[in-house]
Amino acid sequence: MTGDQPDTETQLDLLRRCWASHDAYWFSAVAAEFGIDAANRLNRANVRNIGRTEMFRLMKALGATPPATIAEAMPLFEAGQRLYVPSSLMDADVTNLSGSGYDVDINWCYVHENITKAGIAGVYECAVFQRTAGWHDAWGLPLKDDPPAATCSKAAGRPCRQRMAIA
Repeated sequence: MTGDQPDTETQLDLLRRCWASHDAYWFSAVAAEFGIDAANRLNRANVRNIGRTEMFRLMKALGATPPATIAEAMPLFEAGQRLYVPSSLMDADVTNLSGSGYDVDINWCYVHENITKAGIAGVYECAVFQRTAGWHDAWGLPLKDDPPAATCSKAAGRPCRQRMAIA
């Protein structure tokens, strides 16, 4: 019906998918203009920066202060996951490691699906965990190691797992 708005969850889904499309078009344009190495490098930096910004904004909206521990960070991680990468975009299991960090196992990922469809899975360097590293930047809980620059594990037939250990 003309003038009606979709329900809130549909609106959020539309916004998330538009953002993902923008990201893919941006990546493609940079790769076409400057090459895949530049696109990968800039994408990883950009995704980390947007992760930091989105977590700062989420903490502000929730009235949350930066967490001092992983245990305090986990509710913010879960809130960020629900808002920015819900199960319709990514199915991930998170295992807390007794305060020193946590493991993220990704079972299904929209990025993997899209880079496979685009035919770039063998050259695209995954930036999914750079987003989470940006969340850590916002929290003030630096990681021991930055997520490595690597092609998609799932596309190579390997499990997608990253340990997020605190420095």
